[in-house]
Amino acid sequence: MTDKRIAFVGLGLALVLSLAARTGFAAPPQAYKAARIWTGNGPPIANGILIVRDGRIVAVGPRGQTPVPEDAENHDLGSSVLIPGLVIAETTLGERGRDDERALTPEFRAVDGFDFYADYKSALSGGVTTVQIAPGSRRLMPGQGAVVKLAGDDPGSRVLRERESLRIILGDAFKNPPRIYEPPVGAVSVDRPLQPTRHQLSTTLAGAVAGLRASLRAAAEYGRSSSSPKDKDVALAAIADALRSGVHVRVTAPGAADIRAALALAREFQLHLLLVDPVSLGSFHDDLPGWRPTVAGVVLNAEVRPGAVADLPVPDKDDAKRRLPWENARDLLSAGLKVAIRPAADDDLSDTLYVAGLFMSGGLSRQEVLRMLTLHPAELLGVADRVGTLTAGKDADFVVLSGDPFATHSRIEAVYVEGKSAYLAKAAGKATVIQAARVYTGAGEVIPRGAVLVEGTTVRGVGRDLSVPPNASVRRYERAVVVPGFLDLATGLGLGGPLNTAVSLQTTLGDKLVSGDPAVAVARQGGVTTVLLASTNSAPSPVVAFKLGDKPHVVQDPVAIRFGVTGNLTTQAASLRSTLQMAQAYAGSWARYEAALAEYEKKKQEYDARPKTTTAARSSSNPATGDKKPDSTAKKEEPKAPAAPTAPEKPRVVGNLEPYRALFAGKIPAVVEAKRLDAIKLAVQVFRDEFKLRTILLGAEDAFRAGDLLAEKQVAVAVGPELVRTVEREPVNLAQVLANRGVPFAFQSKATTGVKTLPLAVQYAVCRGLGTDDALAGMTSTPAKLLSIDKQLGTLAIGKDADLVVLSGPPFELSTRVLAVMIDGQWVYQEEDDR
Repeated sequence: MTDKRIAFVGLGLALVLSLAARTGFAAPPQAYKAARIWTGNGPPIANGILIVRDGRIVAVGPRGQTPVPEDAENHDLGSSVLIPGLVIAETTLGERGRDDERALTPEFRAVDGFDFYADYKSALSGGVTTVQIAPGSRRLMPGQGAVVKLAGDDPGSRVLRERESLRIILGDAFKNPPRIYEPPVGAVSVDRPLQPTRHQLSTTLAGAVAGLRASLRAAAEYGRSSSSPKDKDVALAAIADALRSGVHVRVTAPGAADIRAALALAREFQLHLLLVDPVSLGSFHDDLPGWRPTVAGVVLNAEVRPGAVADLPVPDKDDAKRRLPWENARDLLSAGLKVAIRPAADDDLSDTLYVAGLFMSGGLSRQEVLRMLTLHPAELLGVADRVGTLTAGKDADFVVLSGDPFATHSRIEAVYVEGKSAYLAKAAGKATVIQAARVYTGAGEVIPRGAVLVEGTTVRGVGRDLSVPPNASVRRYERAVVVPGFLDLATGLGLGGPLNTAVSLQTTLGDKLVSGDPAVAVARQGGVTTVLLASTNSAPSPVVAFKLGDKPHVVQDPVAIRFGVTGNLTTQAASLRSTLQMAQAYAGSWARYEAALAEYEKKKQEYDARPKTTTAARSSSNPATGDKKPDSTAKKEEPKAPAAPTAPEKPRVVGNLEPYRALFAGKIPAVVEAKRLDAIKLAVQVFRDEFKLRTILLGAEDAFRAGDLLAEKQVAVAVGPELVRTVEREPVNLAQVLANRGVPFAFQSKATTGVKTLPLAVQYAVCRGLGTDDALAGMTSTPAKLLSIDKQLGTLAIGKDADLVVLSGPPFELSTRVLAVMIDGQWVYQEEDDR
């Protein structure tokens, strides 16, 4: 191929790539929706949206008021919060490992010592995206700082300012530099002897200031002269260039004398002063407003190492009270000065939000503290046109938080630099924290501003401020409440429809439950998480309790035995008594066998542990000879060994009667359908009086007529599906009547998809007089206790199953709706899924 053709092909390819970049191949804009967006210069934007294109911010504002491009890719961050990337006004990330021997090296540039390919993940994990890098920390004038980003593809584009400030260090850090030795050029002779090392000028503050004054004066003169290149003084040229360009002179001045010296130099030479780490500001309180013409801003050291315990100096009684960093920040801001915060050490950059949050203890607002990490440092570093706030036209450097900045449990979830992901927190583990305005435990306790910690399928914490494992995901519902999952004591769910045919008591209904039942997905939207299924036939049948997950999770099978007291009660009574007598006899035989077996095992253990004894014939001996010979007069008697215990005879197993053993042992209840008063009385007489069984009446529409009887006999009622009826022209709210009689009650829907509406029916009963606490207990703790599954379900408590419901408001309020449902630690419904 000829050179001309190659050039033509190359030109064509370049043109195609250029057009592609401008048209369909360009990256689409990205739209980030968050609960709140803190721009860095003002109050947060609720329900905000941030639109990014090609690494720059296109728009930021409230949703609905901020146009979103049609081709934008949407990222719904849920309850997360956005803040600008943090800007740190001084770090030592650019130091080359040690300072130069010379005290004055203004020509040194920190950017030349910065490793763009080092790992800055730790700082990025703290939300820090832009930093000032200092040239050194232990010489009087170590050089010139720079401003860089900690992430990005191109090192060149990551440099925001190559020369940001000229650094001067006062205090103790600069003192006592090494003596300088300058070897002579050429041979050493008598006329050219070796010179001894000489002191440098920065051994005392006075000497340092005098040397700085002379250097600044010489540099100013040097800048006005036209010296030839051979006479060029590198140090003076660097200072002159810095003064001419108007960059800040950054002075570390911890003590009051250091501060006064820095101010004097600034006024004498018209410097743009940036004070760093001034601690002794108390004596300057009244003078601070007058600093504005001279001092561009102040960088404050947080002075706290996160998680470290440090001894504090014991103050002398004559010493002035040591001012805390946040007290200094408050005074400086009140005087109209810009303030930036930096951690005490670069190792603490990952905890920048934590150490900065301590400044709120000085009365500063969250907005003010955030500004000292974003806008103010960006302005002091001269890069506010690129970073510092979330504003249209600036770089898309932002941080995704799990909550508001400086909130105790807020965590950094992700960090973006120029629209690209620079840090992503480790994927959340199996732990989830659900925070809400109130948590109803189901045991009568209401926790304001409460939280529930879920690990795997289990509740591991309930309270106001929980201990949370690392990387736990957090779901915040600031105006919502959390309640235990609801229970429904009679449904047609689990098999794709109601079960009307007779079912043998040997049947394990849990094995027949089907996955993917569409009615289940609808039913749980109302907050019901556990239901019961049994045949509606009047013949005795097993009852299974299972959870409404995507795959049915059996809680207990059987959880009860269902009976029906309907039709001809005389015939029904005879049939029930006959069945129960046979079942009682069977259960009794097994109970006696188990008691006898326990006694047998005890005796056998004693028998096996007895000492092994042997017997020998008695003998007599001749005293003279000592010979032993049998004693013919001794009676040979051997002790009789005890007989081994005999195992009891095991009864014959009858499969259809096996479930009755748990019933008569009191481990499971009898669930009895009985609507009319005569049926209710018969059920009480047979099941409670005659056979002493735990009993739950299903339906029991006339139970309001027998409230005292049910309370006396400790018989519970599953109310529903019609909760409020009109009887003899009077409304009857059955649950309310039972509550006032002290009768335990729960609820049943006898429905499939209609299970979703059971809480609405209970809500109506509440509107007609049922107490909210009684209603919530009837949906949660009471049915779990009645069914003996309360070790797993019914309340929110440590160790129980993580089944819960998030409601938009108090339980059973008319405006309250279900926001989310969790079963076994998994979200099975969230409100947006239904939209």
